[in-house]
Amino acid sequence: MEDKKLVRQLSKKNEKALVVLVERYSAYVSTIVRNIVSGVLSESDIEEITADVFIRIWNTSDKLRAETLRSYMAAIARNLAIDRLRREHFTVALDEIELGDGSDIEAETERQMLADELNDSLFEIEPRSRELLLRFYYYYQKIPQIAAEMCMSETACKTALHRARNKLKKKLTERGYGNET
Repeated sequence: MEDKKLVRQLSKKNEKALVVLVERYSAYVSTIVRNIVSGVLSESDIEEITADVFIRIWNTSDKLRAETLRSYMAAIARNLAIDRLRREHFTVALDEIELGDGSDIEAETERQMLADELNDSLFEIEPRSRELLLRFYYYYQKIPQIAAEMCMSETACKTALHRARNKLKKKLTERGYGNET
């Protein structure tokens, strides 16, 4: 079942579609959660957060779009993992925007507009730079893991990540975000 059909079935509250979603994406979601909690929480906590992601998706299935399904799942996974760490009194350094719960329409709209601009800007830079940024900021992978998976040294990875950040910053500045310095 392709994602478009899956999203349609989820919006109709088809439980079989939920089973397919869990089977298809549970490894993806748990990897994101595991990268964020990085050994601080137990395996059962990771499984619980992963299950909570799918519950949240089920409860908001009427708002799903096939083209943003993976990123929506990843955002929920990140936010739930970070929330759990905060509840457990762990400090998490974040330099990203968290998705809200929809209670403040104006702020939610601004966040969505910024997320759209960020997404557009990401796809204007070359694929290797985009992959580095996504792995580091979106999937919370560590430099050694990124370097190993992308067949580069850690030093080269750090340098490429720094350059990719600068490219993204330039694109966002051109779009009117941030300060030109």
